[in-house]
Amino acid sequence: MNLRRLSGLAALIAAAGLAAASVQAAEACVDDTLPGRLADAPVRLCVEAKAGQPARYRLWLAGEVRISGDEPAARQGLAGDWYGHPLGLRCTGAGNVRRCDLTVDGEAAWNAELVLPR
Repeated sequence: MNLRRLSGLAALIAAAGLAAASVQAAEACVDDTLPGRLADAPVRLCVEAKAGQPARYRLWLAGEVRISGDEPAARQGLAGDWYGHPLGLRCTGAGNVRRCDLTVDGEAAWNAELVLPR
């Protein structure tokens, strides 16, 4: 076996590994339950950030994704539905901190602060 070819192949594999690592995503999530009249409904909010791309938000209620969208849309307000109840999610922030507010039927229902890993 030719050791020069083998070391060249190893270098190529290592370079490919570095390239793959550079596009990995950082994700932050919050798990909670909704208060008030929707008490005990599990809620999960995640924001995923990839280098060079807008952050992406996903909100689960009762185990199903009800709202998803990218950061520019989340700043304007994302909409969803939960068994006929209109949902709204608006997220703001700068740096690695995001504050998100959820409305149900047009009323404030829940909020969370997420900190993205750097």
